[in-house]
Amino acid sequence: MTAQPTRPLPWARRLNDVLDKFHEIHGGDRFPVNMENLIQEVPQTFRTGEPIAIQGEAMDPEFEGALFNLNAEQPGKGNWAIIYNKAIPSAGRIRFTLAHELGHYLVHRHLHDEFNCNEADTLHWDSPARQMENQANEFAAHLLMPRPDYEAQIKSATIDLDVLGGCADRYGVSLTAATLKWLEFTPQRAVLVISNKGLVQWARGSQSGKWLSIALNKKLNGQQRRLPSQCATMLQTDSNVDRQGTKIGARNWFSDEPKDMALREMPGPLHSDVIHQKPPRLHEI
Repeated sequence: MTAQPTRPLPWARRLNDVLDKFHEIHGGDRFPVNMENLIQEVPQTFRTGEPIAIQGEAMDPEFEGALFNLNAEQPGKGNWAIIYNKAIPSAGRIRFTLAHELGHYLVHRHLHDEFNCNEADTLHWDSPARQMENQANEFAAHLLMPRPDYEAQIKSATIDLDVLGGCADRYGVSLTAATLKWLEFTPQRAVLVISNKGLVQWARGSQSGKWLSIALNKKLNGQQRRLPSQCATMLQTDSNVDRQGTKIGARNWFSDEPKDMALREMPGPLHSDVIHQKPPRLHEI
């Protein structure tokens, strides 16, 4: 029997190969991935000998999902259950949660008998379980949004909320998840900022924009940073925002930028998802 992968990306690629071949033969929509069906097929397809059950329950809003070994007291007899919060209003978040827990099952089940995941875990960058959470998120993103297909969707399009929203719809994920996936491979200098009541909750930058997110994530006097008072998000009073973005001076966000530098700010729904893209300086070739 072929050796099983031990890392998230090889596992995601292997499952995507299976899904590609299945839909090539049987037809039907390749995306979004039907996670319930896939999870139930994984133990048999890969002969793990450790079945998985899925159950949704209405729970506390902070709870996302969990993976438990129901036979934890019997070594070598894995019998797993994925529990997810069906009260989550976003079907995309539920799909990503299921993919995340499947990532734990495939990559980490030999390390622990229980994985209890919630939104707070994803924000505690220095928590002991951070690496495993990152790997489960990485697996989920690559499984649900394979990069070759994603790149084919955006091609040379100017990235705006409509383009990213179209990808979110195709893959059945949240706008945030689709944006984070784009940030993985875009050469543009960009950063996604999640805010609440005028405070930066967290920020994630593209490879060339990492320092932007580092600056925004850094607390001032132990407090989360406030959104700039003159940014488009704070000045926007109409929910019908320009989905292609608003051009503003870069110094409104980043004081070290040149005086003539501009950026494009795209406030998302309820000002929860904001993308800031910086074009090249005009004097650069």
